[in-house]
Amino acid sequence: MSTANAKDMTANPGTRRVVETAVAVHVGFVDAFGFVLLGGFFVSSISATTTTAGVALGGGTWGVLGLGAAIVGGFLVGVVTAAVVGRRWTHQRVSRVLLLVAGLLAAGGAIHWFTAAPVVIGFVLALAMGAENTLLETGGLLVETAQRITDRLLTKESHQWLHYLRLWSAVTLGAILGAWAYRLLGFNSLWIAVGAALLGCVFSNAPAGSTGPRRDG
Repeated sequence: MSTANAKDMTANPGTRRVVETAVAVHVGFVDAFGFVLLGGFFVSSISATTTTAGVALGGGTWGVLGLGAAIVGGFLVGVVTAAVVGRRWTHQRVSRVLLLVAGLLAAGGAIHWFTAAPVVIGFVLALAMGAENTLLETGGLLVETAQRITDRLLTKESHQWLHYLRLWSAVTLGAILGAWAYRLLGFNSLWIAVGAALLGCVFSNAPAGSTGPRRDG
């Protein structure tokens, strides 16, 4: 997570740490859900989806082109939409974006009652993940962890590696939970993600206090 985004989470450092970790778990959950549902396409890890589509196309499997394009396009539109929401509600950015994510995921669940077309479902899931990823930059968490460990070893000053390691671990945990939930509940596990986003929206609006623990890093 970038420093700017982390500071925007909430004024209370303890609450901020909980919210950003929960967002990381949520991203991992939905990404794993989408991966299983869509047969190997990620709805949050867009670079991985691009690679998957490229490999398929290189092998002559042209049928994945529409799904890959829908996911990438949906993700980009989600990012733009979240940016607009953030500008409109500057001081409630996190809660409003999480509310947007919950609404988009719920829309995906409702659409599934009428069609299970991967292109449509993939687009909606990617919309939600594009919006949520404006709160959490998950792509380089492991790289950031390694870089911060190096900083700590060489300078004895940086503890940021704990921050990035925590978020990377949270994404991993979310992915495990997402795959497990899909195996047990199938598509209905999406409603767990909807409920979690709504809870995050409420919790991120918690009033600031002075008793929260200090933020790592």
